[in-house]
Amino acid sequence: MPSPADRIARDRASGYGSRTWYFPDGDRPPHVDGPYEPHEALLIMNVADRPANIELDVYWTDREPTIGLKLTVGAERVVSARVPWAATDADGRPFDIPPRTQYAMRLRSDVPVVVQYGRLDMDPSFMLYTTMGIADPEEL
Repeated sequence: MPSPADRIARDRASGYGSRTWYFPDGDRPPHVDGPYEPHEALLIMNVADRPANIELDVYWTDREPTIGLKLTVGAERVVSARVPWAATDADGRPFDIPPRTQYAMRLRSDVPVVVQYGRLDMDPSFMLYTTMGIADPEEL
């Protein structure tokens, strides 16, 4: 069995997790006045010794997907990336997700990462929802 130091060295060299993650239930909560800001976020952990270059693809119920939103997670860092993740899409057009719009997403990374999705909703009451994405089984 590898020692903790051996595991850390292995993870730094190659990353840990998956390069592709799927999240089928996006639904941006509306703004409400209160002690907390309702939001959705992707929590992305990168244990590799190099940055993870992330691309997000957003799938809609009523239009073509928005492909290639870009994020970067630094080496050995974690990011809580709140919706809308990027101000523009891959073509430079403004990007946003309106509240209460159903969508799904695929996350692709050039190094393996671990990804969790979270939603804080305040309407009609306080609700915190988190879930792990579905990782591509070919990459695990």
